[in-house]
Amino acid sequence: LMPTVDPEQIIGVRMPALRKLAKELKKPVIIHSREAAADTMELLKANYHGEMPMVMHCYSYSPEMAREYRKMGLYLGIGGVLTFKNAKKLKETVLESPMEYLLLETDCPYLAPVPNRGKRNDSGMLRYVVQELAALKGITPEEVIRITEENARRFYGIQ
Repeated sequence: LMPTVDPEQIIGVRMPALRKLAKELKKPVIIHSREAAADTMELLKANYHGEMPMVMHCYSYSPEMAREYRKMGLYLGIGGVLTFKNAKKLKETVLESPMEYLLLETDCPYLAPVPNRGKRNDSGMLRYVVQELAALKGITPEEVIRITEENARRFYGIQ
C-alpha cells in the first residue's frame, strides 16, 4: 500500500527548492494550478519574489486573482479556452490585463479553440486565440502576435 500524502505538504516543501533551482539555472517557471486558487496564491506570495519569470499556465481563475498575480509580475497563459462561449471570467481577465502580461499557449493536446473544440489541439490553432484576443483588445492580430512574441522572448530569455 502507498502511504497517503497531503499534496499541499509536498508543494509547500518543494516550492522553495524548485524556486531556488530555477533561479540557479536561470530558467522560467510554469505554474499549473487547477482547482487550487487560494493555495497557489498563498504559496506564491510566500515563496516568489520576482527572481525569475513565472507564468500561470492556462489561466482560469478570477480577474481579481489575476490582478494579484500581475502585481507579483507573473504572466498569464492564455489558450483555446478564451474562444469558448462560457469563458466569461477569462475574457474579463484579458480585457483588464495589459498585453505585456499575456502569453499564448496551446495546452496541446487539450483545450482546442473554437471552431475545433473537442479535437486535438496544436500550435496551428493559436490563430483562433490570436483572433479572439485581438477582437477583445481592439487591436490587430499582427499586434497581438508581435506583443506576445516579445513577452515569450522575455519569459524564456531569448534575444
